[in-house]
Order: sequence, then C-alpha cells, then structure tokens
Amino acid sequence: MIIKLALRNILRNRRRSAITLTVIVFGAVGLILFGGYKARTFYALRESTIRGRIGHLQIFRDGYSKAQSHKPLEYGIEDPTAIRKEIERDPRVKMTAAQITLMGLVSNGEKSETFLATAVEPPKDRAMNNQRLTAGTDLPDGESDAVLVGAGLAKSMHAKPGDYLTIMTTTTSGSLNAMDVRVAGIFMTGVKEYDERAVKMPIAGAQQLLQTKKIEKLLVFLQNTDETAAAHSAIAARVHGIEIREWSELAPFYHQVVALYNGIFGFLGIVVFAIVVFSVANTILMSVLERTREIGTLMAMGTTRGRLRAMFVGEGIGIGIIGGLLGVSAGWLLATIINHGHVMLPPPPGYTLGYRLEIMLQPPVLITAFLVSFVTATISSIVPAMKASRMKIVDALGHI
Repeated sequence: MIIKLALRNILRNRRRSAITLTVIVFGAVGLILFGGYKARTFYALRESTIRGRIGHLQIFRDGYSKAQSHKPLEYGIEDPTAIRKEIERDPRVKMTAAQITLMGLVSNGEKSETFLATAVEPPKDRAMNNQRLTAGTDLPDGESDAVLVGAGLAKSMHAKPGDYLTIMTTTTSGSLNAMDVRVAGIFMTGVKEYDERAVKMPIAGAQQLLQTKKIEKLLVFLQNTDETAAAHSAIAARVHGIEIREWSELAPFYHQVVALYNGIFGFLGIVVFAIVVFSVANTILMSVLERTREIGTLMAMGTTRGRLRAMFVGEGIGIGIIGGLLGVSAGWLLATIINHGHVMLPPPPGYTLGYRLEIMLQPPVLITAFLVSFVTATISSIVPAMKASRMKIVDALGHI
C-alpha cells in the first residue's frame, strides 16, 4: 500500500519529479564516467608499467638490496639459466627476461652526454613492446654493438640510424671501458626526461662493456597480474639464494597517481551526494507544504504519524531507485559512446604523447553509482517526512 501511494505521489507532480530525477541521473552519470575513467587509467598505467618496464616480479641475487652502492654487478646473478628454468616451470609465468642497467657517457666525437642504458635480450624486449620506434629498426639478434637511442638523446647528439657513437662506463673491476656502437634505431617512450638519456642495448654488448658474464636481474612476466602474490610465494619456496620484489614495490609513480585520483573521486562523490540530498529534500519538502491539508485529513482519518513518515520516506526511496536505474543506464550508454568515439586526450605532465579516452564499465562502479543515488535520495527524504508527521491535525486542516 505504501509503495503504491509513494509511486502515485511521485507521478502526481511530474515536472518536479522529472527535475529531481534529472539531478540524480546527472550525478550518477558523473560518478560512472569518472569512476570508469579512473578504473581504466589505473588498469592501463598498471599494465604498461608492469609489462613494459618492470615485470610482475624481479629476481635478484641474495644481498643485492643491501649492496647497491658497491661495484657494478658485484651482487649480480652469475648463472641465470638454472634459476630461469625453475621459474618458467610455473604455469602462471609467461616469460622471463634478463636485464642490466648501467650509466656513463656517450659521445659523437664532438660532444658528450650522460646516458642511462638498459641492456636487454632483443627477442624478449620486442615481446614487451614498451617503446615506439620513430626511426630505424629494433635491436637485431646477434649484433652486440647495436643500440637504440632515446629521441631526446638522439636529437642532442645529432644521431640518426646507421651512425656510430662511443659509450663509456665503469667495469665491474672499477676501471673505465669504452665501446663503439651503431645506432640501429631511435625510440620514444613518451617520458621526456627518460628519452633525453635513454639507451637500449643487447645483454651481450653490456657484458662486453662491463667485462662480466653476470646479469643484474631477471624480470618475471605472468599471465595474470592478480596471480602476483601466489607466484611470488611459489618461486620463493622452490628457488633459494635469491631476492624477490613485486611490481607494487617498484612502482611509486603508480601509487601516487592512485592516491591522487582517489582523492579527486572522493571529493566528487561528496559534491554529488550534497547536490542530490538538497535537490530531493527540496522536492519532498515542497510536496509536504503543498499537501498540508491532505496530511491533516489523513491524520484525522486515523493514519498514524509513523505511517505518514513511511509514506514520505517511500517517495524518497522510489525516486532514488528510479533515478539510480536511469542514471546507470544513461552512464553505461554514454560511456559506450565515448569508448567508440576515439577521443584523444592531451599528454599529461612530463609526457610527450597523448592517450585515448576510455571508460571501463566495471560492476563496482555501476553499483556504487546506483547505491549513492539510492542512499542520498532516501536520506534526503527523512527531514521532510519528520516535518509532515509532526504537524498538528487542526493546523493542517485549516492550512490555506
């Protein structure tokens, strides 16, 4: 009975109800679009960070973390083959990739610049696909003196594919060593500061330059990011004499972005909550004032104050449910349109490449938008309901 009365009262003044529902729908759509954008941003940033740079897990020789200030590769892995074989037995593991990082000077004969090099296995690096070539080719197999140069560094050194540069660094024994390298290609990651110092070279060339057979670390890539903790535990139980670090420990920038967006999303939720509360409360309060004599008549006929409260709260619940469902539907439709619209956003600070605007339609985002609409509409009906139930019958019947 109360539900029927609530629905009838919502439909009695369709203009006012439509305005209130519009506010709720806009609030829900805003939550869905920003929540979906946030979820997509987190997912894309996480996966690009993991699969393009740091892997799900990184394997070091035991004691590495306490000796990073010592000589290069003093705590490197001497024989990664056995460790790699044991790790790749795990069905959760997609592949492993050896890496070495080194710093030094690069020269074109006329000027020198500092560089930060990552030594990789060319086939594994191509599978990671973590850079965009702007000229030349990827690192070839079996050519230890070929390198890729970051776009900013190439511009500074006036280098193009086919040119030769000289790189110099400190060996594992502490002496200086230099090596002439051929620029196979020029790449861009989108991070300006990194591209101005970046060099990528084969593991064999780095080992020749450093005069060692060791590697610095093994990157472990999994089939599914959600299996990181389980894979960590399994590898730690089977392989001894190593240190394992998960991607979450190695990605401070990702966590900073998550904290920033969560703060913005929380603030947006508070704003939407306040707007919906005041809008719905105003609608139901106006309804109470316009129906004062009706309320007095209902009480004179024996309707209890509790039943009156339930009736007006029921209106708020009805508006919340209808508005929430309409808002979720409109948000889903608009997000789908945006995802198929190929809208490009400008590059964020520190990047040189823009990215596509996408909205991830996850059930938690849709459910949250509906619950916020429902809860705020329900809460906002409480004060008008209390006001209606406290009216005196005589005053209500004599109201003009």
